[in-house]
Amino acid sequence: MSAKLQHIQNLRHIFQRSAESVRPAQLLSETNQYILRPQPSEDGRRLSIQIQGKTLDITRKHCHVVGFGKAVLGMAVQLEKSLGNRLVSGVLSIPVGTRQRFRDVPEMQLPTNSIIEIFEGAPNNQPDEQALQAAQRIKALAANMTENDILFVLISGGGSALLPLPRTSLKLSEKMQLVRRLANCGASIDEMNVLRIALSDIKGGRLAAAARNAFAVVSFVISDVVGDPVDIIASGPTCCALAKRLSAKEVLEKYELFADLPEHIRVLVEQPEVKAEMEPARNNYIYMVGDNRVATAQAVQEALQCGYNPFIASTTVEGEVQELVSQYKDFLQDLCSFRKGALDEHELKKRFPFDARIFQHFLKTLLMCERTKKPLLLILAGEPTVKVTGTGLGGRNQELALRLALALYENADFENVIFLSAGTDGIDGPTPAAGAIGCDLVISDFLKNTSMSLNNVQAYLQNSDSYNFYKNLNGGEYHVLTGHTGTNVMDLQFLLIA
Repeated sequence: MSAKLQHIQNLRHIFQRSAESVRPAQLLSETNQYILRPQPSEDGRRLSIQIQGKTLDITRKHCHVVGFGKAVLGMAVQLEKSLGNRLVSGVLSIPVGTRQRFRDVPEMQLPTNSIIEIFEGAPNNQPDEQALQAAQRIKALAANMTENDILFVLISGGGSALLPLPRTSLKLSEKMQLVRRLANCGASIDEMNVLRIALSDIKGGRLAAAARNAFAVVSFVISDVVGDPVDIIASGPTCCALAKRLSAKEVLEKYELFADLPEHIRVLVEQPEVKAEMEPARNNYIYMVGDNRVATAQAVQEALQCGYNPFIASTTVEGEVQELVSQYKDFLQDLCSFRKGALDEHELKKRFPFDARIFQHFLKTLLMCERTKKPLLLILAGEPTVKVTGTGLGGRNQELALRLALALYENADFENVIFLSAGTDGIDGPTPAAGAIGCDLVISDFLKNTSMSLNNVQAYLQNSDSYNFYKNLNGGEYHVLTGHTGTNVMDLQFLLIA
């Protein structure tokens, strides 16, 4: 195997292990201070559980669970296993095919006599009737809480699509169409969730508000949003807005979508929020169970095992894919110039595209590479956006990888750079791929094996068809395919400079 192919294999391995590190069973564990098995008091009269060092009294309380998202099945398994017969009801909304995908994974299997009702829906991360039914059941369960009930709410990435409950005057198809139009404009996940909240009867704190009569509402969250804002993850069903953001109307106006909205949708978007509908229960507790910092830390450990010098450059990557490609190209060129002595340390620091506070750490890693002759692995994580310009199939990770592959092919200085970009949920856009590899081999193999030109690569990009580009190239050799991973902490990117 050539050195370059070995590096590609190593990057796949690092990604796989990083995604596994944020599986719910690892996150919602006693090691991380989630002691969910009821513990009797010394006199045996009371029962309690421990969450991040805090005690929750569950004596004579009925426990219930609801959940929505790509990682909630694993969390529910842990919760039911721990609470036993203290758990008396539950409803989960999970992606279609999840149970089949994990049928042989014990940590993802509810017992055959589980009291939890399962809905599988939202194919390709798009709301559907199943997800709508689940949302109705979840809100109804929350509304029936009393002082004798504790509601556990499991939340993870994909939760917005799996918890669709449009306002009374709005059809699900109308809401989906508007959110899709906004996404195709390249809107950020924050902006899309602002719109989803404005059009929802369950998001933006409304689920917790429905459960306000409960003894406690306890949310366990796995973050798929940059910065881990709990009011935005899955559109914040148990949390009112914490920060001032653009209103839904301002978001739609920004992308020139407001003016041509039907009247009944414009009325909804312009309506002021009714605080009574959104104020959560007094005992509303939210815990961040896991995020991409866990995954990037695991990536560091795996990279060391592969003989690389790893450096976490950012866990908050955002921006449109083409802008990121330009940024990464410039950075690679600056790095090349620095190594050739054409750029000094002061100038490199001025051009450093990441947080300036970590530059000295980066410089030490770079010098370590020179001394040890080991490759540098930049580890990045976050959630870019992509503008859809055609009718093809793809996602932000595959398009980012393909655009960067083209840039690497066109510059001889970058022949030893290899890139991987993939979603930790195992799904990139409406495709079965998690992401793809980007390096000069991708383009050279395409030109050699298809008798096509670089113009054909550009045609794939113009048609937003990165999925079919990779699928048709060498039998999908450069695709990253994992299937559903059972978790979601956004995307991981690895930039290896060999």
